[in-house]
Amino acid sequence: MSALSGWYPAPENTTAAAPNRCRSAGPLIGREAQHREIEAAVSRLSEGRSALVEISGDPGIGKTAVLAEVTRIAQAAGAAVFTGRPHPADGDLAFGAIVDALDGPLSATMRSVRPEGLTTVHGDVLAAVFPSLAAGGCAPPEAAAPRRAGHAVRMLLETLAASRPIALVLDDLHHADAGTIDVVSRLLSTPPRAPVLLAFAHRPRQASPRLRAAADTARELTRLHLEPLAESDALALIDEDLPVRWRRDLYRASEGNPGYLAALTDLLDGGPPGIDEADIAPVPPWFASGVTAEVARLSDTSRLVVAACSVLGDPLTVPLVAAVAELDEDDAYPAIDEIASHDLIRLVAGTGRFGFRHPLVRRAVYHGVSPGWRLAAHARVARLLTGGRTPAVATGMPAEMPAGMPVERAVERAVERAPHVTRIATSRDRTAVALLAVAADEIEATCPRRAAQWRRAALDLLPGDDDDHPDGRVGLLLALGRACVSAGQPEPASDALGEALRSLPPGVSGLRTTVVAERAHLLHAVGRSGEARVLVRAELAHTRHEADRAILSYEQAWLETASGDPAVACDDAARACRMADRLGLRLLGCAARGTLAVAAVLSATPSAGGLGELPRAAAVLGALTDDELAARPDAPLWIGWAALLLERPHDAIRHLDRAVAVSRSTGRWAVECQALVARVMALCAGDRLAAAQESADEAAQAAWLSGSTALRSYAQAARCLVAARVGDLDTLRRRLAASGPPVVRGWPGALATEMVAEARLAAGDPDGCRSLLDIAGDDRAAGPTVRRYELLARAALDAGRPDVASRWATAAEALAARFDSPVPAAVALLARAQVLAATDAAAEAVAGAKAAFEAAATLDAAGLAWDAARARGVAEAANRCGREQPVLTGPAARPTSATDMTAAVTEHVVTESLMPSGPPGGLPGAALLTERERQIARLVSEGLKNREIADRLYVTQKTVEMHLSRIFAKLGVSNRVGVARALYATSAKS
Repeated sequence: MSALSGWYPAPENTTAAAPNRCRSAGPLIGREAQHREIEAAVSRLSEGRSALVEISGDPGIGKTAVLAEVTRIAQAAGAAVFTGRPHPADGDLAFGAIVDALDGPLSATMRSVRPEGLTTVHGDVLAAVFPSLAAGGCAPPEAAAPRRAGHAVRMLLETLAASRPIALVLDDLHHADAGTIDVVSRLLSTPPRAPVLLAFAHRPRQASPRLRAAADTARELTRLHLEPLAESDALALIDEDLPVRWRRDLYRASEGNPGYLAALTDLLDGGPPGIDEADIAPVPPWFASGVTAEVARLSDTSRLVVAACSVLGDPLTVPLVAAVAELDEDDAYPAIDEIASHDLIRLVAGTGRFGFRHPLVRRAVYHGVSPGWRLAAHARVARLLTGGRTPAVATGMPAEMPAGMPVERAVERAVERAPHVTRIATSRDRTAVALLAVAADEIEATCPRRAAQWRRAALDLLPGDDDDHPDGRVGLLLALGRACVSAGQPEPASDALGEALRSLPPGVSGLRTTVVAERAHLLHAVGRSGEARVLVRAELAHTRHEADRAILSYEQAWLETASGDPAVACDDAARACRMADRLGLRLLGCAARGTLAVAAVLSATPSAGGLGELPRAAAVLGALTDDELAARPDAPLWIGWAALLLERPHDAIRHLDRAVAVSRSTGRWAVECQALVARVMALCAGDRLAAAQESADEAAQAAWLSGSTALRSYAQAARCLVAARVGDLDTLRRRLAASGPPVVRGWPGALATEMVAEARLAAGDPDGCRSLLDIAGDDRAAGPTVRRYELLARAALDAGRPDVASRWATAAEALAARFDSPVPAAVALLARAQVLAATDAAAEAVAGAKAAFEAAATLDAAGLAWDAARARGVAEAANRCGREQPVLTGPAARPTSATDMTAAVTEHVVTESLMPSGPPGGLPGAALLTERERQIARLVSEGLKNREIADRLYVTQKTVEMHLSRIFAKLGVSNRVGVARALYATSAKS
């Protein structure tokens, strides 16, 4: 078996890695009970007593992290801490972990002077244990007498603890040698009579029976068995910016194990890592190193068998494993026992099958095997799965299947064989191509990444010069493009469709237009909008079929609207509307009318937009079923955008909800993301912030699924906007730091920029707000908007430039005059009201209050609750300035600057949006709080975070969170800003 060293590392060539498996997450998350037990054990040292702590659990469960907490607590208590673990590189070194912990620190002490209490006999025994104490540097014997060594180490610890408490912390004792186990067992049975802490960790499935028996019979042993983390604790370890659904999927895939969770999270790369991963994909290097070290401890035969297991995958049966490993079954069973004893595989309860302890372990083992051996093993598996014959399929179904076999079973067989066929099939193997196509069709809905990998493998089997079956290659390319879209791989999807277009003759109507349209969407999603416009324009120039021209005219229209010239888009959209009406293409007509309306608003030419036809298009959409909309989910998206830009948030939400539902069911992640971002804006306009937060999280998830960096930036901008509206400054600053300037271009980029600009203004950065808006204004596709001018006016006021703010208000008024709707005029009036309210003149302040009050009425009638609340806040602030001629009743407090006025407006908006109702019984909110709740509420109002509050009050974060939930309920608020506002109101009254 010595030849095996060529295909899997031998033990002497492998060293265990010490990966940093846990992200920096502060104190132990989800291990609060263990933390208290550790503190209690360490406290015994101050009483002059010894303490014993056992930490056990599965690989990756967090034993090392808990031991690190033991070390931290012991050091804080003044103990001298010695840490050690067995190392594979030490081979059979006796007392390996004990030597690792004590040899270095004690050698200098022992050589200079023998500690009082140790006899010459003890010194001789310790010299046999610790290499640095051996006389003349001679190697110690294989093992000192176990009982004498254990007693000597115990006496050594007692002697050293006479002046200072000692903590001996040992990790990975499941790998420990017999000498280490003897010493630890002795310490467990006869603990030191001194302030000595022994803390050790091991995997119970792999620990020696001697260690387990010693722990079972030890007295006063604190036993901490680590279970998988609860979902709430595990989610706290994952980046909060990751979509919520993905975080939960990662938790389920990790089975609550922090090590597996860290590995899965490290694989993040534009898709759901480790959940729907490409077949047998690699794992992070640090994780692979740990598993490789485990495998290297096996015998040669067992390493061969575990390699065969990794090629087969779960579930594992011994006869099949033996066949793949080319061993007799009688030789395979002992190897399976050895592998199971090392906990690499486990018996599936109630069956005769085995499975890897986690799919990540299988993947790590697989990639540690040499590629040549793997390929041969795959070929053996493929033959075994077809009864010893070469795999064959006919018309996509296995030809050698017995007559009458159900189609479902035949498809299952194809899925079983596909991972092996992808690796062994040769060029022009049409049988393999058909099998991979069948298998990919079966799994694409649930595992699109794997399906894309199999389709790509099938395509590689067909040479590009295969003129005998050009249609087959085009079909594979189109299927590959579809799979890549579902898998969140827009660039490969675009490349596949581009190759398909080159194979399709220009005269192929219908199909060619569909492919052009799909590729244009993909190019736009990855930031190559110019290429998309060129592609559609060129195809339109060569197409004579009227239905195709109608579709391409619409595609050109939305591309010009989104990233080109909205004025040009008006002509393209109008032409698409006329052709769609003439041909009876109702759905296309709706999409074109929505695009026309958006282009008209963006180009500030509402008369060219046919805005009066929008209600008819909306009615047509309402009469269509979701199945009918599935062919073009962008139709309700554009109608929804049009309603939003026309300041009709309730109508917009109705259409956007359908766009979300239809695009989600068809895997159109880009459309779903865009619809959700629009929905966020509509919900924020209506002051429905909880629903907006949910939609923003869903948009982030859709953006991740799409694989588009531009869409991720777009969704992140929406999350910034929600954080700004809610008033959560901690989250807002974190999101702004993580997002940077939006990378999406064109009109959607301008919207994203405006959202981030408003967020920067809310975070106290008016200059950052203005610079972002300047960038948005330079984009021709963005067009001027009244809202952008109003936001610029606000930023100028916050920067102390009322003259600049007045000019922006004038620009807003001029632009609003082009629209028949009263809402743009109301937004412009709000801009003017803010400028007037910020002046020192009482008369102008009164005029500002009147203007703001008038704007609030119009905005309220349009369903724009957030803007209406802002307008009322401006009116109240202006009224305070002009209190000699009051327009509205309210406190007489005059803002001293534009910034103070803005703060007053924000206070008013927060009061309306976050405090819709008072606490029960009509009592003042603070009167309902307990003393502890009032204490926490005061700290919240001072801006402290949960962790800081917990440290201040010497409680856990969970306790703080529990109290906060009660505080929110009693005060009738939904966030920390509301708490601060409620306390302020109570103190003002008192």
